[in-house]
Amino acid sequence: MPNPPEIQQQYRAAMTAGGVYARADRGLIEVRGKDRATWLNNLVTNVVKTLQPGEGNYAFATSVKGRAVFDMNILILDDRLWLDVDRRQIETATKHLERYVITEDVQLADVSSTVERHAVMGPRAGDAGGRLGLGNFSPMSQLQHVAGRIGASEARFVRHDFAGVPAFEIIVCGEDRAAARAALDALAGELHLATLSAATVQILRMEAGIPASVDDIDEEVVPPETGQVERGISYHKGCYLGQEVIERMRSHGILARKLAGLRVSGEAIIERGAEILSNSTVVGRVTSSCFSEAMGAVLCLGYVKSALAKVGTPVRVVVSGDEFSGEVVPLPVNA
Repeated sequence: MPNPPEIQQQYRAAMTAGGVYARADRGLIEVRGKDRATWLNNLVTNVVKTLQPGEGNYAFATSVKGRAVFDMNILILDDRLWLDVDRRQIETATKHLERYVITEDVQLADVSSTVERHAVMGPRAGDAGGRLGLGNFSPMSQLQHVAGRIGASEARFVRHDFAGVPAFEIIVCGEDRAAARAALDALAGELHLATLSAATVQILRMEAGIPASVDDIDEEVVPPETGQVERGISYHKGCYLGQEVIERMRSHGILARKLAGLRVSGEAIIERGAEILSNSTVVGRVTSSCFSEAMGAVLCLGYVKSALAKVGTPVRVVVSGDEFSGEVVPLPVNA
């Protein structure tokens, strides 16, 4: 069904002015030790060991069969690495990584509770960044980051368009988090930035065609199927856990499924796991769903057979015995 008025208002604000979003959905694993970069480089799909302090990238940790165990943003600091991971996967990620610490000088710690995180997003994010001392953050690469302060607290500012609109994240490291929140609230008031809910950010993310950890990226997925090859997979870095499977898919041109966007009839939000059919054959599954403000219709993300992932392909979605017609739409969604 159409979004409630408050979500519609937040969405319009995010697209025309901007908003602030509390990133309680993310956790942080800290990696220390002199072998940290080369060790992690052998376990993830993207390059780590050549990154310099202040740089970062996106990557997947995979099993020996090439399946996604979890995805992450990697941030390089002077004396440690930060792995930005969905909070629901902190334990899974830590156990997976610890399994491969053999003789290396590497120490892992969940430091999620020691920081507080916020995102500033939308057209006025640049103005907000300037007032916080970032200068013009627009030229910054994705996941490039700098040290700074907000209120009386030390912070790290990270360029990260995680929902498709210009944005940066503030990772507050100091103990005076209340003062940092007060400073951010004051800035939001000056620039007329809305407070954004998780539901609003979900709509923006899905319209941008960006898959979410856990919801769209789970243990059934092989990373190339997510459509995030350019930002999350290096085919030139050499060996890593699961690399043979992923390289074989590339060299043989084999991609059985792809993440696609679907416009679905009706107003019901489609539950995760709903079957996607072509004629009477199951060809995929829904992973996330929302009512898209840009389309004025229900939008689903889901995996479908590659041959059927072409824009305009008709499909049906089955939920608890009810069927809804649909079609594949381009991502990002065009307003």
